[in-house]
Amino acid sequence: MSQIREYEVTVLIEPNQDNDAVAKYVEDLTATFTHGEGEEAKPVYHAWGKRQLAYEIKRNKDAHYLHFEAKLDGTKIRDIEREMQYDENILRYLFVKKEIAKNEPVQ
Repeated sequence: MSQIREYEVTVLIEPNQDNDAVAKYVEDLTATFTHGEGEEAKPVYHAWGKRQLAYEIKRNKDAHYLHFEAKLDGTKIRDIEREMQYDENILRYLFVKKEIAKNEPVQ
């Protein structure tokens, strides 16, 4: 039984990637995070740009930050993580399940 939940996904891309390569990652990840048809199914992308890292990762001092808000099937996250794990240009990734605030009504 699968359940669609809201997640925030942050991905760090190698700093040596040019803007076209980063745009390709955004396009590919948007397609991966889309769970159906229509605008509601598409993730929201926030461009954070190139930022300095708090500590070096694979000898890199900065990275391109990609941040998405997406509705995903929780059972598919492990498959998506596996794909990201084998991509040499992805330094780090993080999936965080968004919690519903207690004072907000449940839809």
